[in-house]
Amino acid sequence: MLPKQNQEFWQSCRENAIEIHPTKYPIKIDWDAIQRICKEQDVVFKFFMNSDKKQKVMTKMILNPNGDSNPFYSFIGCTLHQCAQLYDGKLYPCTFTAYIEHFNKHFSQNLQITPLDFIDIHKPNLTYQEILSFMAKPLPFCRYCDTMKWQHIGEWKTSKKDIAEYLE
Repeated sequence: MLPKQNQEFWQSCRENAIEIHPTKYPIKIDWDAIQRICKEQDVVFKFFMNSDKKQKVMTKMILNPNGDSNPFYSFIGCTLHQCAQLYDGKLYPCTFTAYIEHFNKHFSQNLQITPLDFIDIHKPNLTYQEILSFMAKPLPFCRYCDTMKWQHIGEWKTSKKDIAEYLE
């Protein structure tokens, strides 16, 4: 979407010191063109965690649809809670919590989100400390993850949209 952005977008990036740090997945994207546009727009562009220099690997992230995993152990073994997602005015600590509705719909599952699994960013007087505290502890949704069984499974590939990609 970056090549399609208007000048207002780029101006906002400059004014707010926003940097673009994509992960370089092996998909058809003209990264050279995007880097050129960012340079022309005077917006910092660099690949996240040097993903342009190393092969992207895939991790099988096992879910537990029964929801009986220990949330504390799932949380401490998780690499996703460092990837906050802003979706529909809510801040989620990871991609699973933010987008589980799509998983549920596609696979006819019922992994549930509670109001304790996100922060409404429109909450009056929301503080930075509240956000940090929220991000630093297990959530009810963590019961659906079995992070102790997550494993690297080789080169990154596009999903086949098979539920076996998420279950043991």
